[in-house]
Amino acid sequence: MILISYWDLASLSILVFLLGVFLWLNGFSKVKQLWLATARMVVQLLFMGVWLSYVFYADNPIWIILVGLIMLTAAGYEISKRQQYRFKKLNGWLFGFLALSMTSLVLLMITLTVIIQPTPWYEPQYAITLLGMLLGNSMTAIGLGMDSLTRSAVQSKAKIEAQLALGKTAKQSMNFIRQQSLHSAMIPIINMLVAAGIISLPGMMTGQILAGADPMEAVKYQIMIMLLIVTSTGFGTLIAVNIASRKLFDSRQRLTLDVLQKH
Repeated sequence: MILISYWDLASLSILVFLLGVFLWLNGFSKVKQLWLATARMVVQLLFMGVWLSYVFYADNPIWIILVGLIMLTAAGYEISKRQQYRFKKLNGWLFGFLALSMTSLVLLMITLTVIIQPTPWYEPQYAITLLGMLLGNSMTAIGLGMDSLTRSAVQSKAKIEAQLALGKTAKQSMNFIRQQSLHSAMIPIINMLVAAGIISLPGMMTGQILAGADPMEAVKYQIMIMLLIVTSTGFGTLIAVNIASRKLFDSRQRLTLDVLQKH
C-alpha cells in the first residue's frame, strides 16, 4: 500500500479552506462550522489512530470494551444533538443508546462468532472496525427518524389530540407520524443500496482494494457490511421511534409535549 504523508493531508486541507471561501462569497453562512467540523474530524481520527494502534497491540478485551462503550455513548449523544426538538434530561441520549445497543451490538456479536470467526473472537481489527461502521450508519438513520417524529408531533399537535378525542389510542394517533419517521430514516439507506457498486464504490470495499486485497474478497466483505447496516439501521430506528413515541404520552394517554425542548 502506498503511504500518505502528513504533508499530503495538510495540502488537501487547503482545498477545504478554499471551498469555505467560495461558499462564503456565494452567501453560505456556516463556513465557520464547516471548518470547525473538518478540524474536529482530523483531530478525532488522529486520536483514534493512536489509540487503536495501542489497543490492537495490547490484545486486551477490556480495552476493546472500553472503546466500544465510548463509541456507543458518543453515537447516542450525536443522535440527541441532531434533533430540533430533543427530549429533556438524558432521555434523548438514552433512547439512541438503547436502540444502538440492542441492534449494533447484537449483530456485531453474531457476525464475529458465526460469520467471520476470528481468533480470538473479539479481535479488535474486526470488532472495532465493524462496530464503527454499524454505529455511523445507524446513528444517522435513528437521528433522522427521531427528529422527524418529534418535529411532526409538535407540528401536528392539534391533529393528534383530535384523534385522541375521537377515542383512538396513543399508538393509533401516532401511526401516521411513525410511518413518516421511518420513511425519513430509511430512504437514505435505500438510496445507498441502489447506488452501491454501479454509481459508487462503498468505503470498506475501496479501502480493502487500496490496501491490496483481492477485489472479490473486498466485495464479499462489503456485501456483508451492507446487509448488517440495513438490518441494524432498520431495527434500531424501529426501536427508537417506538420508545420515543410512547414517551410523548403520559400514563393516561395524553399528549405531553413538555417532555421536549427546542434546540
